[in-house]
Amino acid sequence: MKINWAERLRRQVHGLAESLGNLFVESFHYLALFAIGAVTAWAAVMEFLGMLEKGHIKIDDILLLFIYLELGAMVGIYFKTSHTILTPEINSKISQVGLLAA
Repeated sequence: MKINWAERLRRQVHGLAESLGNLFVESFHYLALFAIGAVTAWAAVMEFLGMLEKGHIKIDDILLLFIYLELGAMVGIYFKTSHTILTPEINSKISQVGLLAA
């Protein structure tokens, strides 16, 4: 014998838990993205100011600035699309090659 009120209550609890879980996960993602974006921008500015202080710029410095640019772009892409650059297919292929082997 199925108890309808209990089943209905179970569905409501499940729906509430799923909604709260999604809220917490999305909130964490946005908070982390803001933090990563801010730290990346700060590090790039500090690196650039360090270059100006030295009075000369080497190729390593320029390459490092490009890395900061790429990190900022990755954060921006995630904000716009809610997807990371590395798709599951790429992650799978990388791990098959053994690059991510622990």
